[in-house]
Amino acid sequence: MLRTLRTALRNPLFITGLVLALFFTTVALFGRFAAPHDPLETNIGNALAPPSAAYPLGTDDLGRCILSRVITGCGTTLGSAALVEGVIIVTGLVIGSGAGFFGGVFDRLALTVIDILLSFPSIILALVIAALLGPGLPNLMAAMMAVYWVEPARIARSVAKTLREKEFVAASRLSGSGEWRVLFLHVLPHTAPHLAVFGALHIGSVITGISSLSFIGLGVRPPAPEWGAILNEARSYMQVNPLALLLTVTGIILSIGCFQLIGEALRDALNPRRL
Repeated sequence: MLRTLRTALRNPLFITGLVLALFFTTVALFGRFAAPHDPLETNIGNALAPPSAAYPLGTDDLGRCILSRVITGCGTTLGSAALVEGVIIVTGLVIGSGAGFFGGVFDRLALTVIDILLSFPSIILALVIAALLGPGLPNLMAAMMAVYWVEPARIARSVAKTLREKEFVAASRLSGSGEWRVLFLHVLPHTAPHLAVFGALHIGSVITGISSLSFIGLGVRPPAPEWGAILNEARSYMQVNPLALLLTVTGIILSIGCFQLIGEALRDALNPRRL
C-alpha cells in the first residue's frame, strides 16, 4: 500500500484531488466553528436578505445564514458518506475475502446474496429500505450500508480466490501457519489496496445517494443542515437568491470530483499497465 501511495504522489491529478479532499475534510471537521452564524437560527424579519457583510451569501426564506448552513451541511454530508463508505469497505473486505479464501458453503451463500443484491440498482434498494425504516439520517445510512457492501465484497472475493493459489500463501501454510493466520497476514493486506481504490472511486456514489435521498425527505430532518436538504429548501427561493443552490451543487460536484481523481491515480499506481 505504501508503494502504491508513493507512486500516486508523483501523479499531479492525485495531488490536486488530495488538496481538494483536505480542504473539504477541514471544512467538514472545523467549518462549524468558523460559520458566521448559528445555522439553525431563524429571523423571519430578515428573510431572503441579499449578500452583505453580516451574511456573505444572504439568508434563506426563514432568515437563516446560507453560508453557515452550507458549511455545516458539508460536515453532515461528507461525514455521513465517510462513515458509510468505511463500514461497507470493512464489511466487504471481511465477507468477500473470507468467502473467496475459504470457499465451500460460505462462498456459495455469499455469492448468492451478492448476485441477488447486485441484480437491483443499489440506490433503489437503499430508497426502499430507507422508506421502510422511516425518515432520518441514521436510518438512511443504515439502508445504504445494508446495500452497498456487495460491490467491495465481490472485488475482495475475486482477489482472495486468486491469492489463495499464490506461492507465498502455499509457503506460509507449509511453514505451519493456520488458515486464519494466512488470511489475516497475507490475504487481507493484499486485498485492502484494491478496496481502497474502490472506496475512493465509490464514495462519490455515497455522497450522491445521501444528498439525493435527503433531497426527497428521507435523510436529515428539518431544520438540520445537509447538502441535499439545503437543495430542497433552496428550490422555493432560487429565483430570488440562487447562491444556496449554486454553492451546494458546486460543493457536491467538487467533493465527488476530488475523490474520483484520487481513486483514478491510486488505480493507475496499483496497476502500472494502465499507464
